[in-house]
Amino acid sequence: MEKRKKSLWKKVAVTVAIVSVLLTAVTYAGFSLFFEDHYYYQTKINGDDYSYKTPVEAEAIMYREFQEYSLEIQGREGMYDTILPADIDMEYIVDDSFINVKKEQSPLLWILGFFKEYSYDIPQLVEYNEDILDEKIDGLTFFKKENIRAPSDAYLTYSSEGKCYLVADSSPGTDILRKKAVQVIKEAIGSMERSVNLDEKDCYRYAKVNADDETLNELADQANKYISAKIVYNWNGSDVVVDSDVISGWVVITKDSVALDDEKIREFVTEQAKLYDTYGKNRIFHTTDGREIELKSGAYGWKTNKETEIEALTTAIKNAETQIREPAYIYTAAVQGQQDIGNSYVEIDLSSQHLYLYVEGVMTLESDFVSGNASRGWNTPAGVFGLTYKSKNAVLRGEGYETPVNYWMPFNGNIGMHDATWRGSFGGQIYETSGSHGCINLPLENAKIIYEYIYTGFPVVCYY
Repeated sequence: MEKRKKSLWKKVAVTVAIVSVLLTAVTYAGFSLFFEDHYYYQTKINGDDYSYKTPVEAEAIMYREFQEYSLEIQGREGMYDTILPADIDMEYIVDDSFINVKKEQSPLLWILGFFKEYSYDIPQLVEYNEDILDEKIDGLTFFKKENIRAPSDAYLTYSSEGKCYLVADSSPGTDILRKKAVQVIKEAIGSMERSVNLDEKDCYRYAKVNADDETLNELADQANKYISAKIVYNWNGSDVVVDSDVISGWVVITKDSVALDDEKIREFVTEQAKLYDTYGKNRIFHTTDGREIELKSGAYGWKTNKETEIEALTTAIKNAETQIREPAYIYTAAVQGQQDIGNSYVEIDLSSQHLYLYVEGVMTLESDFVSGNASRGWNTPAGVFGLTYKSKNAVLRGEGYETPVNYWMPFNGNIGMHDATWRGSFGGQIYETSGSHGCINLPLENAKIIYEYIYTGFPVVCYY
């Protein structure tokens, strides 16, 4: 009995197995029939999923995409433009590409699609009018003259706010490489790409020097060294500041060097000398008798040694020095400022033949004198002068004379003040016919007093 039961179950099992195999075979065969004209699962054409689609359906999808097609072209600085199929008489070409893809997939091997991806690239066949496309490209915004700007290299610029030189970054510009851009656009249309970025495709020219350029940054360091200098002048009583804002106007930056503009530094020093020097300028003077007169320049006052100062200023800047200084002078005066005579001076009234000695604003001495002989044309010159030097027991020599004096105080070449012991009187009109060779003849005692008070550079004011 038990043997019969086992035999029965064995027959049932065999029958079920056979039926299962038959069902599987029928099912597989059914799917194989389906995949006679359908793509495998995981079939991708040109990157798009066409699983279970027929070549006809795929073709329809592609044609629909063509009808909706447009190429968006992007460029630098937000420029963009679009090309539509209608713009260039573009037509879609039907061929056997989708059918050929299906021919590569055996219906019996459809099961493999569940285990791997089948990827295909096929040409999207389109035709367009080349001449019309060229005209369309000519009119694109990227190629219009007003939209093309050459790239500019990074450069150094002075920041008045930051008081330093900064590297201004390069500007890429919009100077397009026309030949390459046209090629990229045509290739994009040929493959029906939806968009193309001309900058990413390297269709533009680039700047040659960028902000990270080593040489440019070294030049910035050198330029910033120069403008770190600061010179504060006391220029004849006036403050003149040479700082980064001023120096930056003198810095000359070339492709590979930083230098100072010698001519601009010269102009600066010359301008300051013109403003503040008093040597050679007339002055307003208040005489002892209450008059306001204009004094001739004479040989007195502040005079900048321009060549020396130009060199000193240039050196200070190159060495990045900080200084508080006076400029170099050829001549100096008693006090600073435009009214540089001060309150200690000798006042010589050549018309009245009377002299006044002021020391720190106090009249210390007044005296008659005899000046240059007017009848012989030896008039004592008017003007403002500084005492050249002083000496005792000098011998004055000239054409036809040799005269010893006790106190010699020259202030205008060979013209000076001295004692004249040979004279019995002074003042009045003596100078008109019996004057000196141009000197101021003084009584011995008064000459001595003046000699004791004055010193080299002491102002001597002569007027008529």
